[in-house]
Amino acid sequence: MSEFIGRQIDFALAIETTRGVAETTADRNVRKVTASLTPKVEKVIDDTTFGRLEDSENSRIVRIWNEGEVEGIVHADVIGFYLNNIYGSVATTELETDVYQHVFNLAQNIIHPSLTFFIKEAGVRQLKVPGGVLSTMEITATTDNFVRYTASIMGKEAVTDSSTIPALQVENDFIGKDITVKIATTQAGLSSATALKLKEVNVSFETNAEADFVFGNISPDDIYNKQFSISGSFSKNFVDTVFADLKISDEYRYMSIAIEGSQDIGSEHPTIVLIMNKVSITDHETDSGADDLVTETVSFKAFYKSEDNKQSEITLINSTVSY
Repeated sequence: MSEFIGRQIDFALAIETTRGVAETTADRNVRKVTASLTPKVEKVIDDTTFGRLEDSENSRIVRIWNEGEVEGIVHADVIGFYLNNIYGSVATTELETDVYQHVFNLAQNIIHPSLTFFIKEAGVRQLKVPGGVLSTMEITATTDNFVRYTASIMGKEAVTDSSTIPALQVENDFIGKDITVKIATTQAGLSSATALKLKEVNVSFETNAEADFVFGNISPDDIYNKQFSISGSFSKNFVDTVFADLKISDEYRYMSIAIEGSQDIGSEHPTIVLIMNKVSITDHETDSGADDLVTETVSFKAFYKSEDNKQSEITLINSTVSY
């Protein structure tokens, strides 16, 4: 064994056939920027006395699980694995040969499809972690960079792995010019709405995942997704009072964030479209440096819209057959 650097770490994943049971091999190697998955333990100290001044004689591990973080560029195929876990329900349609559309909606249960995480730390350690979930995922886009994501992940106790990590595949990425953000009073109105001239946008998905421990094992019996929320913010030049006024009102808007790459997959392009059905502007601030353009930063939160029976929906077009 020898020293290594972070870029030599492989991170891969697979959708589990049986929840919480590690897959034998990974479905996809992830082109990440950084990846970590660390065992977490709870130890209880034996506080019995034994006729001496030392505070204790031993401790025992009572709980063990894994937590970590993955950062990378948003790629059209890998992101579907994450969305499947976050949303829990997907309907897939073949648009043409080797081109597929996946529509993700929020499944109303706390047992969304789980993942097995595979991590190979050069020649030092290779593990796989079953029962994997995302507790948060944030997607961020600016005008001068790739569209990027950061995901917090959790899983059960790791097991030693010796499988071959799949080779990296060609991935379709996105940059700022690929993004169109719109708001409208109706969902139909989004198509004809004028795109906002944004400088930056970020969207955060939170599943509030929680490990559930029961007698008989020190590893979680399961890790459940719970309350689901979407929030975010964007910045733009301050040219009108639309969002300042929405902040101090009880009005809601539909909001779409469409990301369409320029690469060809058949006659389509890799695409991610998030539609939020009931968005409230929760904060509004301006930045007015003396020699700078005056800009505004707008924060938003998505709510459940009972008339539509949903809070949000994501449509993904890529080359992956199914999730």
